[in-house]
Amino acid sequence: MKHLCCKVLTLCLVLCLIFGGTVYAESPKGFEANYFDTILTAILDNYQFEADTEQILRAVTQKVLYEHPEMLEELINTTADNLDPYTDYFTPEELEGFTQILAQEYVGIGVSVRRASGAVMIEAVFKNGPAAVAGLQNGDRFLQVDGRDVTDMTIDELTSVVKGPEGTTVELVMDRGGQNMKFSVTRAAVQSSSVAYQDLGDGLGYLSISTFNSYTPADMKEADTFFREKGIKKLIVDLRDNPGGNLVSVVETLGYFVPAGKNVVTVEYKNRGNKPYPLRSVGHLKEPYYDVVVLTNSATASAAELFAGNIRDHGLGILIGLKTFGKGTVQEFMNLLSTDEHQMGSIKLTMAEYVLPGGEKIHGKGIEPGIRVQNRKEWFDDSKFEPFSYDGVYQEGDTGSSVLALKQRFELLGYYVGEVDEQYDRELTLSVRSFQKQVGLPATGVMDIETQILFQNLLKETRIVIDNQLDTAVEYLRGK
Repeated sequence: MKHLCCKVLTLCLVLCLIFGGTVYAESPKGFEANYFDTILTAILDNYQFEADTEQILRAVTQKVLYEHPEMLEELINTTADNLDPYTDYFTPEELEGFTQILAQEYVGIGVSVRRASGAVMIEAVFKNGPAAVAGLQNGDRFLQVDGRDVTDMTIDELTSVVKGPEGTTVELVMDRGGQNMKFSVTRAAVQSSSVAYQDLGDGLGYLSISTFNSYTPADMKEADTFFREKGIKKLIVDLRDNPGGNLVSVVETLGYFVPAGKNVVTVEYKNRGNKPYPLRSVGHLKEPYYDVVVLTNSATASAAELFAGNIRDHGLGILIGLKTFGKGTVQEFMNLLSTDEHQMGSIKLTMAEYVLPGGEKIHGKGIEPGIRVQNRKEWFDDSKFEPFSYDGVYQEGDTGSSVLALKQRFELLGYYVGEVDEQYDRELTLSVRSFQKQVGLPATGVMDIETQILFQNLLKETRIVIDNQLDTAVEYLRGK
């Protein structure tokens, strides 16, 4: 023991000589980790010859894993964490969840809904989803779910009772044009569309792409058919807050804009012969069809930037909004081999960088729009609405100007209130209930004094976004 104490004392004296007597305090890494880091730094700084740090790292790692094999996954995870922000290790469970999020998948019946007077109504039936297979149609209204009356439910309440485990069946009674119809729908994994589109009139279309997943090209095909049938050739493509997605998906989607055979991206890998890998448009266009404005902001990233860059570089249109995020790298999954002792996942590894058709690399830089426009926020202004008197309790069945004032304000905040009139009807009751749930009050549907105070406070804190970017895009295209 005395001999050991002498060795420790000698080591401490040596470290003091090397580091000028500095006392090393323990950090969140833990004393042992910091202590080893200190010693390793001292060795590398004072060693007479060149040290092979990679060989040292491998030797230390092998030693640790030989004695502590249970640390294998943790060491792989730590390695990934110390590369760029887009490299991650996923366990098998995490990978499944990530894949579902990327594909925008969930377990349900495959419809989008909105609140309509008297019930929640199907707005869209997803193609090939369980609802489509069962025969549900756009405009059907939910009356019963598994024998339970749901006509008074909000969208969130209805969603909670319709959803359930994959493979189970839900019994629905729907109103279709005044006729009650029964459906048995088997819940399954469904994919919500990443594409939304509409006719803005005057030959102008609007297309929103929320992400680029494996279904986006098929969704884009439907949108393209819609625009062509309407004779729409001027198109606003909204990529704001689009985080990117699948490289193959964006290349296929660009096929509806970039003529066939033209370069859409060059991918530069480190370990594939150091040869740039060009990808070309896979569309059937001989000439450009659309005159495009792409809306961008600081959250337009990765594959969405690739799309925007193609529209600019091929002269297909102009970018309006704010500079994009600046992620020009490509990640691919490296699947790890599992053993009896270790069930391994996959590493999402940054393996390449992409180059736009014009030769620009945008990683860390982003893309500047041709017309820079900032949206603005304005404080909620109800001066043009009916004045509301905070001096009484309002509930279903009441009438008057104060009820109209309530409906005007609820509608502006995004609540469905049906007809904006002086009737405190069932739809306003449901809107009040939704608000009460959100602020932690009993969901009575009665506009009592406590609810009024919290509602008034919300109005004072509310700022309305004025979409100058979209307005500028509309004005730009209509002026062409």
